[in-house]
Amino acid sequence: MARRQTGGRLRAFAFLAVSFIAAGIAAGLIYGVVQSYSQELTDVTRKEETAQVMVAAKSLPQGRTITDEDLILKELPPDYVPNAVLREKTEAIGRVPRERILLDEFIREERLADPEAGIGLNAIIPRGMRAISINILGGSAVSGFLNPGNYVDVLVTVLGDENHDAQTNTLLQAVTVLAVDARMSTGSAEAKGKQKPSVTLAVTPDQAEQITHAMSQSTIALTLRNDIDVTEVETHGAMVKNLLGGEDEEKRIPITQWKAKTSQSQDGSLLIIKGSAESREKVK
Repeated sequence: MARRQTGGRLRAFAFLAVSFIAAGIAAGLIYGVVQSYSQELTDVTRKEETAQVMVAAKSLPQGRTITDEDLILKELPPDYVPNAVLREKTEAIGRVPRERILLDEFIREERLADPEAGIGLNAIIPRGMRAISINILGGSAVSGFLNPGNYVDVLVTVLGDENHDAQTNTLLQAVTVLAVDARMSTGSAEAKGKQKPSVTLAVTPDQAEQITHAMSQSTIALTLRNDIDVTEVETHGAMVKNLLGGEDEEKRIPITQWKAKTSQSQDGSLLIIKGSAESREKVK
């Protein structure tokens, strides 16, 4: 009887020991899960590291002085902030954009004119370049679509004389437009119509001499280019003799010879000649 009681007690102690061990393991697992969720919650609620940068509060046209109202500071992750971005308003206020800066764009040093360059048109002329204005009339105005910041090609047409045919050639390619009429930024159609039609270009001193000479000796037209297409292409000019036939002009029959010529034969038929073609028709 005593042996049975002793065996029962041993089994009870063993069961309790196993139970305590299982409970400890379960408690450890639960604690690990709780700690993991707690860490994730902390990571989510913890404020992400940010950097303060300066962006445009509205679209900023080139040539106009930047004021405090034109700028706004934003907090962004450091990985999204380029190194050349200005971070203090004082670094940009009073300066002039070289080109149009869009809403929420970063304010970069290379987008602004030099601090000592002044204000207005002279501030946006690149160093070593010159500004020259050209009157644009009719088709040369590209139907009013020209805006500051665009790129244009300059074409000149030299009038012919008794010894030389008139000829049109591309004088300059991918020239930057600084201003249109009196505007250094995109304006309304109404404002455009009230201004004297002219365009101001940024050119080198040599190019300024060429344009000035061309304006006195020939007529000038501008062709508008895509803003991302600034590559130079080879051109061959245009003359009157190759407008309708190019190199095959000599093989073509002159337009004046296409008038019908007729002659009447003795049998009453007519010989009709159109260029190199001949035909006969009976005439009643």
